[in-house]
Amino acid sequence: MQSFPNVEDKSTEQGFQFIFKCQICGSGFEPPFAASAAAREKAVFNKVSQFGGMFSNKASLAGAFGGQAYQTPEWSKEHDAALSKATVEAKAHFHQCPKCQKYVCDNDWRADVSLCATDAAEAKPTAAAQQQWAIPANCPKCGQPTGGGKFCNNCGAPLGPVKCGACGTENAPGAKFCSGCGAKL
Repeated sequence: MQSFPNVEDKSTEQGFQFIFKCQICGSGFEPPFAASAAAREKAVFNKVSQFGGMFSNKASLAGAFGGQAYQTPEWSKEHDAALSKATVEAKAHFHQCPKCQKYVCDNDWRADVSLCATDAAEAKPTAAAQQQWAIPANCPKCGQPTGGGKFCNNCGAPLGPVKCGACGTENAPGAKFCSGCGAKL
């Protein structure tokens, strides 16, 4: 499984805590704390050893490392398993941008283009450039040659796209009805 690139590990001897962060704004998701079994065994070892009782091999190992369960191989295995579980949980709260591969929160995700906000902003001018309207040779208002500018040389009518007053969609010059909502232009 691919690891989550922006994670803060707040794990302690007592258990495992991770904070996964949006790679654009830094907002975080924090799965629930997961207690360490190695730490529990260490606590049992400490209690039992105070009374001179018997203890398990794992607790003995924890005690042999100066009572620090987080330095044992068992704790490391638990840590890796907890991180894998938390990563799966965190990925449900973030979107991975197919362009830059960043994991981003809902606030930095643009569902309309399925990209992160950064890549969507860069892609927007490209999309707008694809919707350039051709300047008509003859004016849709007066029927005379336009002269190739933004306005008709004969009557002054605008020759660029016509913005719908109802929905804001840009329509081809001379359009009588909106291509977005059907309203009369």
